[in-house]
Amino acid sequence: MKYLYIILAIIGLATILTLFFIFPEKSTPEKDIAISINGHDIGKDTITAQGKKYGYHADQRAEVFDTLITRELLIQEAERQAIHKEESFRQSLKSYYENSLVKTLLDRQNSKLQGTVSDADIDVYIGFLGKIVTFTRLDKVPTSATEAISAKGVTNTALFSDLATPVRLLLSSLQPSQYGVKFDTGTDNYALRLDSVQASPDYVAKTVDKQRIRELLEEYQKEQQMNRWLLELRKNATITIHKEQK
Repeated sequence: MKYLYIILAIIGLATILTLFFIFPEKSTPEKDIAISINGHDIGKDTITAQGKKYGYHADQRAEVFDTLITRELLIQEAERQAIHKEESFRQSLKSYYENSLVKTLLDRQNSKLQGTVSDADIDVYIGFLGKIVTFTRLDKVPTSATEAISAKGVTNTALFSDLATPVRLLLSSLQPSQYGVKFDTGTDNYALRLDSVQASPDYVAKTVDKQRIRELLEEYQKEQQMNRWLLELRKNATITIHKEQK
């Protein structure tokens, strides 16, 4: 899920500081105030939370106070300079908000994904090791198995183990003359047809890590589920790419 990882990496660049401006702190009852800085109150619960966050002990309370005081002074100075009113800052808030929405959505969707791999699936994959496969990347995704048999495309022959991981995983789920669809995030999908499988005379059998293969197959299934979901979003959307006016 390289495409998704890039999205999540970009999201991770947003700073916690911007969150302060989006969701201002509520007024704190006087009995719960721990520090007041130029009229801005910091509650005892904030002190406790900060200490737990960084693992401070009771004897390091002064460090917690110092950290929060410095942070608040910097925020107040930034507000005095009206940085929060600058367009570039407003755009950063908008970006943080949108990135947070995307991250939350992807996290929730990812939690729904399930990879179900049986011992038979693993054995089938192992059965391809040491084989020479001939397969065709079809010019278009067929609408039926019958259409796929005679569909045109680019044909390749290679040792199964030498193929890229996504291609291996897709082909290992097929029988000769069958086709499968690979879903690519953010672009489209394509179809591969398995034409033939032959033994390789030069192949030397090696010890196989079945657990590793199980994890590989499960991750592939989840990736396909996520990509199908993203493609469905695109399919159901109204998207217009406007031409640049000269």
